[in-house]
Order: sequence, then structure tokens, then C-alpha cells
Amino acid sequence: MPEPITQPIRIALVDDQELFIESLNALLSNVRDIVEVVWSARSGEEALERSRDEAPDVMLLDYFFRGKTLDGGETCRLIREEFPSIGVLMLSVSCDMSVIRESLQKGALGYVSKEISKNELLQAIQQVASGHYYLDRTALHEMIQAVVQPSPKLPKSVLTPREVEVARLYAKGPAIREISAGLFISEDTVESHIKNIRAKTGASSRYEVGEFLKQHDLWIE
Repeated sequence: MPEPITQPIRIALVDDQELFIESLNALLSNVRDIVEVVWSARSGEEALERSRDEAPDVMLLDYFFRGKTLDGGETCRLIREEFPSIGVLMLSVSCDMSVIRESLQKGALGYVSKEISKNELLQAIQQVASGHYYLDRTALHEMIQAVVQPSPKLPKSVLTPREVEVARLYAKGPAIREISAGLFISEDTVESHIKNIRAKTGASSRYEVGEFLKQHDLWIE
């Protein structure tokens, strides 16, 4: 059980969608005795700068947000490296096991769907603020399934030519926006390709995607 917290939990909201940030602010406005939104940011770079000025207790971070050069996973890693006292609660529209795994590997203490209820979100924030891990029901189910029935890595033939192109760029570190511009496809399409690449290869991070490409002679420097 988390330790009792007497002061409001100071939280920061990091998402590239202004409407979602406004919705969260409105949702949490009547529970200021429990949580207090101290600031919000629209990019990973901004989140790092704001944290240097005023570090929150918990950061609610969108995994798929499209920052200037940092995606959600890399932002989480940098935040946790520089500010280990900040508990990162990852929010996402996806509960894919590879995404959950990478979030936890990058230092997140929690992972929840953007569709959870207000009460469950507050519970997640309180758990993370107390230093405990928290997964919502969907994420926990995916985690259990991955342990009980681990997915085997598949041969290179399962990747389409376009997925190979995206995988090569993704493994080298560019943000979603840069990959989108380089291949002249939408950011949503890039995210869809990355999700499929991870599911097909069993990779849980950019590094593992790169290793898969190298092992199957698909890597190009």
C-alpha cells in the first residue's frame, strides 16, 4: 500500500495535444486537495526545461507524443536520468506489450490507457508518487499474457519493404516527425508501422529493432 500523502501531489502534464491537456486540467480541477497541476509542456525539450525550474512529484507523459526531436520514451529516459525523484506515469492510446515494456525499461513507474476513469487515474498518480509501480487492467493483462505466452521472434520476411525503411530510420533515433518528413508519409502512418514492426519482430525498443535488422542483414549504415 502507498504511504499516506498529506500534501497535494504536484503533477506535470506532457502531451502534444493541447485539447487533451485542457481536458486533464478540467478533469483534475475539483480534486486539488489530492493533486495540483503545476505546469504543462508540449515537447520533451520543454518538459526537461520546466523540470529544471520546478520538478513535479509525478509527470503524466504521453508515450506517442510528437515532440521536436524527442519521443515519449526518450523523454522518459532523460527525465528519469536527470530527475530520479520524478515518478513518470505513461499515458497511451495503445496497450501493446512492446510499448509497455519499453516504457518501464526507460524508467516509467506506471502505464495506463488514456481511456481509464478519473478514480483509477488518481489511484495511479498516488501509487507512482509513492514510488510504486502501477499498470491499469489492460496493461496488466498484456504483461501477464507476454509472460505466459511469449511471442517468438519471426523471420525477416514478415517485414514489408516500407516497414524495413521505417525500421532503419527508427532504429537510428530520429523522432516520429523526422521519419514522417523523410519518407513523405503521415506521422500516424509512421506510428502504425512502428507498432507493426515491434509486434512482428518482438522488439521492445529502438535498439532491439536495430539488432533485428543487423541479425537479418537488413541494416544499412
